[in-house]
Parts: sequence; C-alpha cells; structure tokens
Amino acid sequence: MKPLIKASGDVLDALTAGLDVGGARKIDNGGYMAVHVDRLSLATFSVAHYFQQNGDQVCDPDGVFLRTAAGWLPVTLQLSTGHYTVAVELDGDDKPTAWRPRQYRELQAFAAMWLRNIREQQGGIARILTSK
Repeated sequence: MKPLIKASGDVLDALTAGLDVGGARKIDNGGYMAVHVDRLSLATFSVAHYFQQNGDQVCDPDGVFLRTAAGWLPVTLQLSTGHYTVAVELDGDDKPTAWRPRQYRELQAFAAMWLRNIREQQGGIARILTSK
C-alpha cells in the first residue's frame, strides 16, 4: 500500500499534532465548516466535518487514517448519504490485515482533494498548527 502524498500527510500531521489517545480538537479558522479531529488509538485518527440536521449532528465526511512509519494510509470513509467504504482492515493493534486495492485508490484520491481543501479553507498549515 502506497501512503498518501506528502502534501496530504503534512496536513494530517498538522491536524493531529500533540493529540493524546482519546483526545479531540476542533479547528475553525472561520468561513468554512470546522474540522474535528479525534485520536482513536495510538495510530488511528478520525477527521470529520459535521452539520446539523433535524437537531442531530451528522458527519460528512468522516475519514479514518492510520499513521505508519511509511506515512499516512486512508482506512475508511463515511458520508452522510450512508456510503461507507473500508479500504484497509486493521487488527486490535492497528496492524493492517487486509486491504481492498480499488477502494484504497478511491480513498487516496478523495483524501488528497479533501485534505487540500481543509488546508486552504483553514488558512494553511501554519494556521492549523496555531489554532490548537
């Protein structure tokens, strides 16, 4: 599995910097939807946007990413339409046990676009790092 491109990894590094397991942060540098980041385990992180519908908070999208020595891997993606994609299956120790090449390529392409948008909408890496 090839990790995400460096630019996407840089955004994920900025979004997740300093988060402890179970920790979360909201980054909102104005004008666009806030970015919510949760550290799920030692190596997995959730990145999501939320909107309100009928009084409920709905994630759209919500992506899970795995940090490895080689770089960031997209694991899952959930959309508010009910679309849920699993590209990489993990065991209890965050080790990949299976992967789906077609879904993985789809998530790589989506993550590159989405993380580029997050960087631009939140004012760049420096603003993301200073907004914590």
